[in-house]
Amino acid sequence: MYPSRRFGYSDDPWFRIRGFPVSTTAFVVGLGVISMIIWGIEGRFGPLFRELVLVSEDYRTDLGSVLEGDVWRLVTWPIPNEPDIWTIILFAIFYMLGSQIESLLGRWRFAFFLIALTLVPAVIVTAVEAVAGINGWAAGLRMAQVGVLVAFAAQYAHARFWPGIPGWVIAVIIVGLDAIQALGTRNWFALIILACTVAVALLGIRAFGYATNLTWIPKLSMASASGQRATDPRSSRSRRGSRSRDHLRAVPTAGESVSPEIDALLDQVSSQGLDSLSRKQRKQLEAHARRLRRRR
Repeated sequence: MYPSRRFGYSDDPWFRIRGFPVSTTAFVVGLGVISMIIWGIEGRFGPLFRELVLVSEDYRTDLGSVLEGDVWRLVTWPIPNEPDIWTIILFAIFYMLGSQIESLLGRWRFAFFLIALTLVPAVIVTAVEAVAGINGWAAGLRMAQVGVLVAFAAQYAHARFWPGIPGWVIAVIIVGLDAIQALGTRNWFALIILACTVAVALLGIRAFGYATNLTWIPKLSMASASGQRATDPRSSRSRRGSRSRDHLRAVPTAGESVSPEIDALLDQVSSQGLDSLSRKQRKQLEAHARRLRRRR
């Protein structure tokens, strides 16, 4: 059971298409689906995608690279996605987990988070290429999906995946397998991007005030850089209508209003994360969620 469904998070889409909410997550997945169709039409390095992928200068001299002036590749490389069943599975995982993180952060901060997952690894691997001359290329949403998975596991470490495996175990396995594969093939280009993606995901979720149990990760000021001020639990309770709560609200049913105590707990989750709640407070939210489900 996902946290946003359980504790009453609400969607915050950019717009709707015939009632379907187009959030940042949905937009990215939709763009990926379109890219698969284009990939199938024009081929792996067709006239469009050859201009989008992140590629080292010596990997394919006919493609161009960031070091040759194609700076847009630093942000466009997740767009090309190869059409196969594993890409569809990747999209499904990205959509499920990304929706939860977007509900937690809000659409603006989640969009900033995805931009950081794209830009920072690309800049670093390009800098290493300029110094050490490594070769390789990167394209697709695979690394963004890894970053979202790591952020989800950091915030909801004990959330259960089928068949009951904790989220942090899944994240460790997937990241570990990717790292072993890159090491085995001596693909330093991919290994650097993977390491940077994990680092950005952990630093990012901590900077936004979540994953409070991971005290060994330094807390940066990314929240202010994204245009949303970090909130204190006491100040958030004094601003019921502020944007810091626009993605988190209790949804009362007919005949039931949200008590001030529940409202305060939701403020605490919004500002400090779910892990900041005590066992007693978690039980109170769970009881509230059960009452809502019974009334529905």
